Amino acid sequence: MINFIKSRRSCRNYQDKPVTKEQLNEIVECGLMAPSGMNTQEVKFCVISNSDVLNTLEELAGRPFFYKAPALIVVYSDPDNRYAAHDGSCAMSQMYLAAHALGLGSVWINQLKDFVLDPKFDDIMTQLNLKGKTIVGSLAVGYINGEPKERIIKENRVTYVD
Repeated sequence: MINFIKSRRSCRNYQDKPVTKEQLNEIVECGLMAPSGMNTQEVKFCVISNSDVLNTLEELAGRPFFYKAPALIVVYSDPDNRYAAHDGSCAMSQMYLAAHALGLGSVWINQLKDFVLDPKFDDIMTQLNLKGKTIVGSLAVGYINGEPKERIIKENRVTYVD
């Protein structure tokens, strides 16, 4: 298990191949199983694999932001959930590992957190039931195209107190 966790890499280059609904369901189920503060289970997921919706998001953004992945899983909560960032991050971590276990690549996408506040995104955010929500982050998910970059771990990030 430890070697598996260490082998996961962020993927920023995807094949033009759809992720199956079964694969997405499996990934999301792993997110649903993530720990949450006091077991409140208030984090929610919006799974977007509709290419028209993905294209609309990218057009409104005016730039590519999810690396042309065939699926985007948005992790969000109601704005009054003070543990949204913590609980959502736990769910995202489990979904990254689930995608990896299924032979898929994934990467954290932050932009939707800003888009939900931008009026030009109001219609699409309403359509996705994300308007007025707190977006923790999103996962771009798809089949890896090529080899992800080797991860270099920065030094001096751990302090041990014995």
